[in-house]
Amino acid sequence: MQPNLSILIVNYNSGTYALDCINSVFQQKSITLQVIVVDNASQDNSVNLLNETFGQKITLIQSDKNLGFACANNLAATMATSEYYLLLNPDTVIGEPLSFAHLVDFLIQHTEMGMVGPAIDEPRKGKRVLPRYRYPSSRGLKYTEKFKNLPGDIAWILGACMLIKRSVYEEIAGFDPDYFLYGEDVDICLRLRLHGYQIGYFDAVKIIHVSGASEIGANSLDKWLRKKRGIFLFCKKHFDMRDALQLARSTMIKSSIYLFFVELRNWLNFNNNDSVIDKKNRLKATKIAARELIEQLKTTK
Repeated sequence: MQPNLSILIVNYNSGTYALDCINSVFQQKSITLQVIVVDNASQDNSVNLLNETFGQKITLIQSDKNLGFACANNLAATMATSEYYLLLNPDTVIGEPLSFAHLVDFLIQHTEMGMVGPAIDEPRKGKRVLPRYRYPSSRGLKYTEKFKNLPGDIAWILGACMLIKRSVYEEIAGFDPDYFLYGEDVDICLRLRLHGYQIGYFDAVKIIHVSGASEIGANSLDKWLRKKRGIFLFCKKHFDMRDALQLARSTMIKSSIYLFFVELRNWLNFNNNDSVIDKKNRLKATKIAARELIEQLKTTK
């Protein structure tokens, strides 16, 4: 009997990418599929494209506002009927037609694993995304005990493609809805480990990931703010408050120094291209998010 798999896809302004993604999903063999797409109030023609191309072959949930990645996945999960959930970004393409079957078989064979991810190639960036063995900004923590004696070696895997058993997803109550975009994949992996499960990585299965398709054309400062706020939210939730406060303060100082020299070099060279602007926005966003974390931690003392 073929295993059942619910594909949960959150789409925001990624219509053409989503078509390629879902078409590749329907090429999968030896598995029974249910495809659920949550459209987060896209401003492009995503909804029309999805309806016209797939019709009743997919379950399309149209949100009247952007719920973010975490909440939209949790919403999709309420419609899922399969034993396994595959959390899949719309800007991915699955190549080999037995990829999903192999991933499910990996979880069946490794009962100690709560989640597994494939090898993820990002041609646009010229890299392969590997599993992470440390949590963000966790080096040198003095007081945080949470990360000690966790099962397995892998800390977290990228949220672009994650396979998880339905019962495990329900056990940990899915994604933390406090995250909007970025940081939620780190968080869900940690909570899985805190529940006694390991994180798996199966590089025999490979997928292609455009990476950041929904952010293409987005304001650079806004994009970096979302990223930095997501990571600092993780730190706030899981670091000892003393470590989180020290991290935020040191990050503010370092970012201020780096930003000063970037702006000085820019002024001397009269070079203000897109790369320099993006670097400055990353540093500005880091300062803003760190300052916000300091203020939040002060109110919780």
